[in-house]
Amino acid sequence: MQPTPPISRLWPLMRYLLALVAAFALVALPVEQVAACSCAQTTVKDAAAMADAVFAGTVVDERNVGRGDGPLRAVAATAPMPGLVGQVMYTFKVDGVAKGDVGAQLELLGGGDGASCGMSFAVGERWLVFASWDGAVHTTSLCAGNLLLAPDEAPPLPMTAPDAEVIPPDAPMEIPWTALGLLAAIAIVLIASAIAFRSERPSRIS
Repeated sequence: MQPTPPISRLWPLMRYLLALVAAFALVALPVEQVAACSCAQTTVKDAAAMADAVFAGTVVDERNVGRGDGPLRAVAATAPMPGLVGQVMYTFKVDGVAKGDVGAQLELLGGGDGASCGMSFAVGERWLVFASWDGAVHTTSLCAGNLLLAPDEAPPLPMTAPDAEVIPPDAPMEIPWTALGLLAAIAIVLIASAIAFRSERPSRIS
């Protein structure tokens, strides 16, 4: 019978797999960004040209996604690892539209820290927002050119009333990439350990 390989030969592979599990565990933990966000200077006109939707509206609700309570409603918020930056889904009551198909209410994915160019709002604030559409949700960033407006301030762009016929799209399901990757790495380590253990067991002699 062919001798089975000793566990020492499998140890390098197991060390690699353990390191992989540790890496997934580390990136799943919240960390602080140390790099500063750097945004190029832009005008309102240029920001509007680059955006998919431009609107003025007041924040009426916010909820955490990525680390929050309950499933995500945006695929964009699950890739690659939203838990690192604490993304937030903001609900705006829209009072004017300068560009795009925007209804009377719009959900916008923002949040995150300033180092990663995350854009945060507060309930009750009124903003001129420059948003991008990624196929699942409207998003924005610190570099988009968003402007804080007074409650009765006229936006610096021509506005029309929001479209009453625009219906928010159905929310896609969350894909928990981090958790799936971590579970896969743990499963690989367990399988490799089981193979190594069986290889070390002495074979029975008839």
